[in-house]
Amino acid sequence: MKQTRTLTKEEVIEAVRESACFQAEEAYAARGGYRTLPDPRLYKELEDDHVRVVFPTDVTNLEEGSVIAITCLFDRKENVNIYGHTICAGPGVNALLRAIHAPLGKATPQPGAAGERAVLHFVAWKQAAWGKFLLDELELGNRKASEIWIRNFWKALDRMFGAGVLMNVPDDFHWKGD
Repeated sequence: MKQTRTLTKEEVIEAVRESACFQAEEAYAARGGYRTLPDPRLYKELEDDHVRVVFPTDVTNLEEGSVIAITCLFDRKENVNIYGHTICAGPGVNALLRAIHAPLGKATPQPGAAGERAVLHFVAWKQAAWGKFLLDELELGNRKASEIWIRNFWKALDRMFGAGVLMNVPDDFHWKGD
């Protein structure tokens, strides 16, 4: 039987964390040595009663394929976490993010054309930012280059979702999502 009441933000986050798809992705990331942090870094109410919830990992030293976060899409109509998948460091993005007109790629980060533009900008940013990371790594070392890339990743993700949707941002971030 479907629930009829709308879940609160805290209940959505709890439902996502308790879902089988989130737990599978969390276990998958853990196999690589990545711990998913308990509090989400991004929470955004989307069109069609969908909610995007993104949880960071504890990654500090990047290489291509390092797990940065687990992203989930929650459906408020059905009160179910539709899917979860990892977001990894590197120039690539998942296929559904690139294929914004595919049948399953409809949960854009902003309404209408602005959402499609934001996705395309994020895809371009991720490709360019990885090249910058590789140069920074040569000059600054992996640890510092990783710090810069991770902060900029969250900034770019926040911008894709229209800005101001980050939460639980570490105190040492020079930019807090506002």
